[in-house]
Amino acid sequence: MPEALDDVVMALSRLIRALGRARTHDMLTQEAGVQIERPAEKILGSLRVAGEPRRIGAIADELQVESPHVTRHVAVLERRGYVERVADPHDRRASLIRLTPIGEDAADRCRGVTGAWFDAALRNWPEEDRKELIRLVPKLADDLDAHFQRLYDLHH
Repeated sequence: MPEALDDVVMALSRLIRALGRARTHDMLTQEAGVQIERPAEKILGSLRVAGEPRRIGAIADELQVESPHVTRHVAVLERRGYVERVADPHDRRASLIRLTPIGEDAADRCRGVTGAWFDAALRNWPEEDRKELIRLVPKLADDLDAHFQRLYDLHH
């Protein structure tokens, strides 16, 4: 790997570690006024981005965890009023998980806090650099997702 690319990988690893720390999650939920566990916050975020009810398996696939893990956290979210189960219109035997208005609000507040953190971190960046980051990071995420999906398909 070229040295410059290695530097990028190392920087991204630092970013992932910073965002994944328990302290970061604690600050996020405190600032957002939403007291939920880290996996539950990821589930709310997944549902909010999807913009529609989803099956447990689809959420698990996206988060790259096992379905029972998502099922446990969905049960807690459901008891607390953040999500509800609705019938799958394509298969009445199955159910979909849908955000309630309280869940939508919680997901939006968490996303707002995260956005504010990034905005503060980038505040002194030149506008051209910010635009370049906004252009390149989603492209990198899409290309890595596609690459990992191909690798997964090869191994299964």
